[in-house]
Amino acid sequence: MKLLIDIGNTSAKLAVMDDGILHYERRHESWSDTFSRLMSQYPISDVRLSTVAGEDAELNEALAQLNVPVRWLSAAVPCPVKPIANVPLGLGADRWAADIGAIVQDPDHTLLVIDAGTCLTYDVIAREGAYLGGAISPGVQLRLNAMHEHTALLPQIEAEQEAVLLGYDTRTHMLSAAVNGTRFEIEGYIRQLLGMYPDLHVFITGGNTFQFSEDITCPITHDPYLVFRGLSAI
Repeated sequence: MKLLIDIGNTSAKLAVMDDGILHYERRHESWSDTFSRLMSQYPISDVRLSTVAGEDAELNEALAQLNVPVRWLSAAVPCPVKPIANVPLGLGADRWAADIGAIVQDPDHTLLVIDAGTCLTYDVIAREGAYLGGAISPGVQLRLNAMHEHTALLPQIEAEQEAVLLGYDTRTHMLSAAVNGTRFEIEGYIRQLLGMYPDLHVFITGGNTFQFSEDITCPITHDPYLVFRGLSAI
């Protein structure tokens, strides 16, 4: 069994995977205690990690105590399914893990891989096997935070999964723009890319989920474990 770790901007997530996901959690205790508990519950054979955070001495020390191989994912690690050309070496490990997770599930179509987390990230992988490009923009909560932090009177509010189209007070006005604006942005990318690549298959992961307009007819796969599937495949 593999212990898979995805360290993002706001939290660290862990999964134990064999043929499928056997366990999932967000880290809520020290790395040492987390590893000790999981290693006692599951026969872990190796650990695989992606991180967008900086150096973590506590994590490194806890990993050094494990008697199993540890592998860190980076954009320099090749895709195990098929060669992918032009992958930027600076591409975030979590993005590359999600891309691999999508390619594992569908190697025969052009892929748009979206991670809707702290930031929205977009990656496009050609069916023929090339990284075509991507984009980054603020996620829902970042948009709300920015409105509060860069104005005098707008309040700090927490993101929600859905929002009315036209708000009726300051809070719902902010939520409308943050939530619906994010959805409209994603739909815009999908429509534009679908016109360029009719075989487009969209994979979406991350903490935010969206219901898209009915006129978007290309396959859309919501997969909360997409990064873990990529980590498991390397």
